[in-house]
Amino acid sequence: MSRVCNKAPSLPDGSVADQSLYERVDGPIATGSAHFMRAGSELHLMHSDLELDDVRQAALRVRCAAAAIGAALVEYRTSHRVALELGFYPVHDERLRAAGGGAAPVRQTLAEARDADLVQLDHNAVEAIALRYEQGGDEAAFGHFLSELTDFSANLERFAAHASRAGAADWQRVAWQLLTGFDRIRIYGQALAVINILGMTPSAVAVAGGGQERRNGI
Repeated sequence: MSRVCNKAPSLPDGSVADQSLYERVDGPIATGSAHFMRAGSELHLMHSDLELDDVRQAALRVRCAAAAIGAALVEYRTSHRVALELGFYPVHDERLRAAGGGAAPVRQTLAEARDADLVQLDHNAVEAIALRYEQGGDEAAFGHFLSELTDFSANLERFAAHASRAGAADWQRVAWQLLTGFDRIRIYGQALAVINILGMTPSAVAVAGGGQERRNGI
């Protein structure tokens, strides 16, 4: 199971049924996140290829990134479907509220994580995420991630289809757009991972920020 992108890596106070529920939802997220980060690697290497004027290799990187994002979406959508079918979101939201003393500790967790260099978010970004949790819980927060990634995948696929024929002006514009778009979604997903893991344990952010080893380390 993933050490960085799962909902809750250990539930010492939970039932066996709860543990099984989390494992079924987390499994596809771990695989999806592996595909997602592989796509990011391809997009960064694309820039390396372009710096060396290897457009053929850069175009191949784009196609590989598109395939990896597509594979990630399959896994993330599977997790979302399973979560809906098994009633996962109400269970998880209740655990977050319990950890926060009545409300999901989104603002506090992200603010402390930001101070510990675990996330890169400004005040407006933190507020937007907090409002999604307040209005629709983890289902709304993860649903927004899926929506953004779906749009990014479509744009990536469109460019990948003619990347080998793209001109210099296209590469100069699209190459940066792809990296910016990927990083924006990665940062959002990273914030959700921080909330879902560190938000469950009030002292976890402080421990992680202090450089101490944690079983569920970020």
